[in-house]
Amino acid sequence: MFEFDKHRPMREASRPRHSYVPAGAPSRRAFLLWGEHCTECAAPDCYASCSLYEARSDGRCRRFEYGVYPNPHFARDGRPAAEVVFRRWGKIEAQANLRLLPSGVVAAAERVAGTLVPWIDRAGTLVARLTGDQRWSWLSYSLLERLNRRLRRARATEPDAFVAEVYNPGEAPVTLLLSMAVDRSGCDPEARPEQLPRPFLRTLTLNPGYNREEVPAGAFGQLISAGLAFSIALTPGAEDGAQLVFLALDLVKQGARSVKRALSPAQPAAKCVIFDLDNTLWDGVLLEGGVRLRNGVGEIFRGLDERGILISVVSKNAPEDALAQLRRLGLEDYLLHPSIGWGPKSDGVRQIAQRLDIGTDSLIFVDDNPFEREEVAGAVPGVEVLPDTALFRLLEHPRLQGAVTEESRRRRLMYREASARSEAAAAYGDDYLDFLRACEIRAEIRPPRPDDRERISELVQRTNQLNFSGRKYRPDEVEALLADPERESYVVRCSDRYGDYGIVGFCLARFEGETLRIDDLMLSCRVQGKFIEEALFAHLAARPGRRVARIAVNYAQTARNGAARAVLDALRFVRSEDGLLYGMVDADGAAGEVVTVEGSWEPALSPIA
Repeated sequence: MFEFDKHRPMREASRPRHSYVPAGAPSRRAFLLWGEHCTECAAPDCYASCSLYEARSDGRCRRFEYGVYPNPHFARDGRPAAEVVFRRWGKIEAQANLRLLPSGVVAAAERVAGTLVPWIDRAGTLVARLTGDQRWSWLSYSLLERLNRRLRRARATEPDAFVAEVYNPGEAPVTLLLSMAVDRSGCDPEARPEQLPRPFLRTLTLNPGYNREEVPAGAFGQLISAGLAFSIALTPGAEDGAQLVFLALDLVKQGARSVKRALSPAQPAAKCVIFDLDNTLWDGVLLEGGVRLRNGVGEIFRGLDERGILISVVSKNAPEDALAQLRRLGLEDYLLHPSIGWGPKSDGVRQIAQRLDIGTDSLIFVDDNPFEREEVAGAVPGVEVLPDTALFRLLEHPRLQGAVTEESRRRRLMYREASARSEAAAAYGDDYLDFLRACEIRAEIRPPRPDDRERISELVQRTNQLNFSGRKYRPDEVEALLADPERESYVVRCSDRYGDYGIVGFCLARFEGETLRIDDLMLSCRVQGKFIEEALFAHLAARPGRRVARIAVNYAQTARNGAARAVLDALRFVRSEDGLLYGMVDADGAAGEVVTVEGSWEPALSPIA
C-alpha cells in the first residue's frame, strides 16, 4: 500500500496521454508500505539540523512535493495510483517481507488500513501534544512497520519477481535506481560487510507512457536466501522534480498462467542473451588455468535456442583461447557474433546488436562483475543487466519465454544464412537489385493453418520495425483476430537460394468496395529491403473476383516503426483525412522482378476452439 494519507492537494494530477493496459493481478503478493523517505535520513535527529527539513502533518520530513498523491485517473484493481513529484534527496521506499498472501487478501488489508490510518494518527497527535514526544505523531506508520516485521518473521514464500508498473507523464525518459539492501539495524552489530549479502542495484529507464519492469527473484536471490530484513527503494537520477505515477510496486508470485503473458510495448520481449565467460558461464578464470562449466549451462543454452532466443558472449579474454574453450565445451555453435577481447564490454554489446540488426532494448546481459554490469547498463540504452546469480532462473524470465515453433528452432540458422547473404551482396557492389534477382526470393502468401498460431502470436508480440499499425496483441486476442468474419488473415512465408526464412509476416485485410484495406501488417525485419511488402500488396490487389482501385494502409507511427513508413513513402502512399495512407502498387514493379509469389485464397484454418 502507499502512504496516501499524508498528501496535500495537487494542482493538477496527471492523466493518461498514452494508451496502456496494466497487467492483471498476480496470484500472491506481499503487504508492503511505500512512503516518502530521504536518501540521507537520520530521523528524527536530522530534523533539527537539516536545511531541507519540512514537516508533514505527522512531523516527519516531506521529501515529495505533494506527498504520495492518490491519482484516481490511473485506478488499478479499484485502487488509485500513487503520483509522486520527487524533491531533492527524495526516494520511495518500503521494508520488504516475504509473506506472500493471495492478492485479494492483501487488497482487502490495504483498504482496511487506509480507512484506519487517519483515525490512528489523530489519536497519536493528541498523545504527542500531551507527552511532548513527537514520535507519537507517526503512530500509524510505527504500527504498520511493526505489522511488517511480524509478517517478515512468518513463514516465507519465495517470490517470482519484483514488479514495478509506472506511468511517466513527461516528455522525456526518467531514470530510477532500484536498490535492495540489508537493514543493518536488524543485523549482528559484529557482522562485517563482507559477511552480508551484497546490495542489489539496477537502473530502470522509464520512457514516456506506461512502463512495466519485472526483476526476477534470482537477481536478488542472495538477499532472499540470507533471511535478513532488507529494504527496497527507488531513487530518481535527477536531483529533484522527477514526476511519476506508480501503479504497482510489488513482490509477487505470478502463478503458472501469468508467466507467459504478453509484454507491454515498454517492455519488449528479449531477442538475445549475451553472457560473460569467467565466473559466469564457467567457474574460474581462463587466463589463470583450468575452468569448469557450471552445471545446467548446456540446458539453458538449449532451452533459449529452442525458443528462438539468440545467444552470444562478451568477454575480456584472448579470443583464440576463449573460442577454443567454448568449442571444447560444445557451446560454440550456439553463439552468434561473439565479442572477445580487451575493450569495454559495452562496445561488444553494441556491436552484437548492430550485427544482429536488433535494438539494444532487446538484449539481456549476464555478468558476475558489478562494475561490468554498471558499465554496460550506463552505456547501452535499454539493455537489461543481470548478475550471474540469475543464470539458473533465466528460462523462467518473462522476457525470455519466446515460442517453440519451427521458426524459433531455426532462428540461429537463419541468422547464419543472413550473414552468408550479406557476404554475397558485397560481391554485387552497388547493384542491389541484381543481387536480389540472384537470390531467387520466393514468397508464399496464404490464409493461416492451425499449426501457424504460435508463430502468428510471436510475430504480433515481437515485431517492431515493420509493424505498420504499431499494435501488439495478446495470445487470446490473436484467437479473436483469426476468428473475425469481417477480415481476411494471411501469413507470408519466404525462402531464397540461401535457405528458408520461415513465416515472416502476418496480415489482416478487408475489401471495401474497390479499396483493399490493410488493417494490420507485421513483417520480420529479416525480409526488410526485399520488396516483400510490395509483393504482398500486389498479390492481394490481384485477387480473382475483386477490382481494386486503391490500397489503404493503417499506419500509426511509433518510436520503432520508421522502417514501415519508409516502405510506404517509397511506394508513394499519402495520408488522407481519415488517417489512413492511400496508394497503389505496380504489379510489374521491382517486387515483380525479384520476388516470385505463390498464393492460395481458401482458408485452411479450422474453427477456433
